[in-house]
Amino acid sequence: MNDPLGFNPVGDHAPGLPQHDRRLPGHVPSEYTPVGDCQPSDYGISMRQAYTGPALPIFKNPWFARCAFFGWVYLTAPIEAGLYPIAGAAALTGGAIGYFLARMLGGGYDMVHGWAWAGCFAGVVALMRIDTDFAEKSSTYTFARLVIRLALGFAWMFYVSVHDQATSSLQSIIVSAIATGVLYLVLRSKYLGFVWRTLQFSSWMRKTPPSPIAQ
Repeated sequence: MNDPLGFNPVGDHAPGLPQHDRRLPGHVPSEYTPVGDCQPSDYGISMRQAYTGPALPIFKNPWFARCAFFGWVYLTAPIEAGLYPIAGAAALTGGAIGYFLARMLGGGYDMVHGWAWAGCFAGVVALMRIDTDFAEKSSTYTFARLVIRLALGFAWMFYVSVHDQATSSLQSIIVSAIATGVLYLVLRSKYLGFVWRTLQFSSWMRKTPPSPIAQ
């Protein structure tokens, strides 16, 4: 037989051992490229795009963060005044100035309360950066601010339950205690705190960026 080594037609016995290292007819071999050698530029993207592309949370976009932050603070100005005692003192002063100024100008109900609300918002924004900076430097103030927040939350829920819903004092205490517990969990939430601190930093209301959330 003149057949080459490795030739094995159906029904015939190969005269020699098959040669597995030979190329198949019509097969073009390719070179192996390790996965670790791939670069983002091979796919037409840069390292900056890889980390700051669409996957970046929208709340970290500076202009979105600023609009969302100041819009939320304006809508909840009295609440923010209670959450930040130092800024709350300025908010109380600003609200009083706006209220009495509108009364002196002969404004109606809407004008008086609108100016008071705007003054409260201005006071919160004016001193919130000082409040957050002082909280980062003083753990005592941070703890005291948490106690003040929970106390104001309990008092507000108790007032609403008794005067607006005409609930008994015992039931109001129970409801207020549960609501205060929920408020504590919200204030201690790592993710919500990270989002809020990111909005503050993007809106110049915090000097230092928030620390990343530990995984």
